[in-house]
Amino acid sequence: MRRIYQFCLLLSAIFFLSSCLTTEYKEYRFKLNENGSGSGTVKFINIVSQEDEEKDVSFEDFGELISDYIEGSTFEDENPNFTVSDKRLFEENGVLCGEVTFTFDDINSIGFFLSSDCECAPILYYLGSLSETFNETNGTYLGEEEDFPLISWNSEAREFYFKTTVQDDLSDCHSLLPLYNTWKESQ
Repeated sequence: MRRIYQFCLLLSAIFFLSSCLTTEYKEYRFKLNENGSGSGTVKFINIVSQEDEEKDVSFEDFGELISDYIEGSTFEDENPNFTVSDKRLFEENGVLCGEVTFTFDDINSIGFFLSSDCECAPILYYLGSLSETFNETNGTYLGEEEDFPLISWNSEAREFYFKTTVQDDLSDCHSLLPLYNTWKESQ
């Protein structure tokens, strides 16, 4: 019995490590309260499955999307400073999208820098911690001139938006929308 359990754990680890879930874009939106707490959303646009050694693994990836992200706590585990209030999948513009809604206690704990010493200092976000490419923002992207991926907003800003590209080459990716539609019909 113990060997079967160990074998199942090994298979689970292999399945987890071979995940090919990705998304074409992410949109981040944050609203800041006066006390530094706030709320936000992360929207995943065009969730797809990338081939694993030229093999379509979209069925397995969709299963992981549902079990680990929608019904599970993978997003929460990866973002411990967010208190997630809602997670959903939906179709938009012919692609599968996902959205996570959350609150946070302190904007400085989620990747932003808000100076407590000076109310006139800009509010900053360093994109270098993400393995994503800058796309657009309602702030000022400071990485154009130099290789320093930083976004700046004026000190009065209370709403922050930026969009990134996660996967720009989709040639070896498979849409998860058909699997989502089948799953949704069975709910």
